[in-house]
Amino acid sequence: MSSIVHKEDRLSLDHFDGEKVLLTDQEWRKKLSPDQYDILRRKGTENAFHNKYYNLKKHGIYFCAGCSLPLFSSDTKYDSGTGWPSFWAPITEENISYQKDSSLFSTRTEVLCSRCDGHLGHLFDDGPKPTGKRYCLNSEALHFEESSD
Repeated sequence: MSSIVHKEDRLSLDHFDGEKVLLTDQEWRKKLSPDQYDILRRKGTENAFHNKYYNLKKHGIYFCAGCSLPLFSSDTKYDSGTGWPSFWAPITEENISYQKDSSLFSTRTEVLCSRCDGHLGHLFDDGPKPTGKRYCLNSEALHFEESSD
């Protein structure tokens, strides 16, 4: 049985249960800020070192800015030196999906939210132990909530 996260007026399962969030383009534009829309829905990328979470050191959870699914914990966040928030593992694999991205001059692995299919960033195989993975994400695709402990 999954636990429920209650924050403000949001209700979110702690893992993806298979039920997708399906909104029209107009509904996404209304729900998200212009920067969030560009990244989550149009697969944009924010500027390195000029984003709100790359250097955040607080303890808590990073949720999808599009649908509030919990994605990453500060326990797996590390300074990759890239200027974007980087993690070596998601909270649970069910909350993340992957897609081949050939949009630039090389093939990369795109990281998406499993619930709303929002673009989060990219996955690289140059991260620290224990996974060797670097989930390089856009701050605008995330919403951080500090834990009280």
